[in-house]
Amino acid sequence: MEANSAGTALNQTVGQLQGGILRLGIGSAIPVIATWEQTLSASGVPELTPVAQNLSTLRNHLANPNFDPNQVGQLLATLGGQVQAIAATPYGLPIAAPLTQLGLLLSTGGGTLMGQSGG
Repeated sequence: MEANSAGTALNQTVGQLQGGILRLGIGSAIPVIATWEQTLSASGVPELTPVAQNLSTLRNHLANPNFDPNQVGQLLATLGGQVQAIAATPYGLPIAAPLTQLGLLLSTGGGTLMGQSGG
């Protein structure tokens, strides 16, 4: 994905998450997660592979109606850190601002979910 289209897609995802992770809803989140998972897997950028793998794990957790909010929160926090780290790579630098913002939103959402589950 080119930096321009990646930046546009990131800005759209950031916009969806600005009201909070929980506000987006699982039904809306799963297709967004799947799209990013496919995009990152197809990118050929080795640094993005662990993120795609964690997105797959997150999607699988959310597809289970009895998912553990603490596990999902931990995954979101991990993804947030991974996304922020990518912002400093040559691939991420052109889109560092939305990557950093997305990373913060994921980390914050993860913390919210972990807090709700008492973890």
